Amino acid sequence: MSSAMKYGLVGDSSLYTKRNNKKKSYISTVLRDTYRFANLTERIFPGGGVRDLISYLKTGPELDVLGVSYFGNEHTLRAMDVKIHGKYWQDVFRWCRKVAGRVVFFIGGYAAKYTYGRVYDENLNIIKRWIKDAGFQVVEARQEVSRWELAADKLHFSVECLPELAAFWSQLLMPRKFVRPGKRKERLEPDASPEIPLVKKARKDPRDKWLLPAYQKSVPRTPAPRPPSPDSDGESSDDWTKGQERAARLERDKKKLNDELAMRRMKMLKARGLLPPEPNQSKPRRIPPRQF
Repeated sequence: MSSAMKYGLVGDSSLYTKRNNKKKSYISTVLRDTYRFANLTERIFPGGGVRDLISYLKTGPELDVLGVSYFGNEHTLRAMDVKIHGKYWQDVFRWCRKVAGRVVFFIGGYAAKYTYGRVYDENLNIIKRWIKDAGFQVVEARQEVSRWELAADKLHFSVECLPELAAFWSQLLMPRKFVRPGKRKERLEPDASPEIPLVKKARKDPRDKWLLPAYQKSVPRTPAPRPPSPDSDGESSDDWTKGQERAARLERDKKKLNDELAMRRMKMLKARGLLPPEPNQSKPRRIPPRQF
């Protein structure tokens, strides 16, 4: 791991585990010893909330990668004031953009895990939506959190989960593949070629096999101006006249053929009953003249 990268962990008591004797074991210790996060700073505020996070961001160091673990200790009992806390989280986002190159939020708490009420989930869902709308990465890892056991106090993670928690945070801080939100680009392998979308063919009418082409009204062609003969003053050549006569004859033959094809097509459709019935044309009633 490059020693030039600066990492940070900040959050509530979800950043450490507890033993049966209530002794704490920190995730940051395993990250430094096992995963070689040498330049890793840590700040934990047990039972704290969003205002503690803002205070740290204002006075903390500048980092390349910052991991924020927030389990909403302040939102377990009642619905939060969206207007007030919305401003708090806007301050968090503003300071995160200033002090860190990349920020990942871990909000993994849910009511069934800690036997809280439904309002706890509703509050955290609002906060997660705010984080996504601000363009930051937010992870809830519901499957992993449900697997990690709690300590005897039913509030903190058990020390038995410490190796998995450290591996989890190692992947969050230094993922194998990461694309900054809003900067997503598709990269192709050297030998790979972009997929060409297949054009869906139009469905053919089965009657096209036996129907003749529809009648097309011929448009009269405007004859081209006669080219002047090089040997005479403005007189037309015999070749040009013959060409014009031939073109006119071809037009007449084409029109005659189209008319015949259209007539045959109408007869065939009428014989197969594919034409709509003709409206009844009753003779107009004759009104006798009035006699005075």
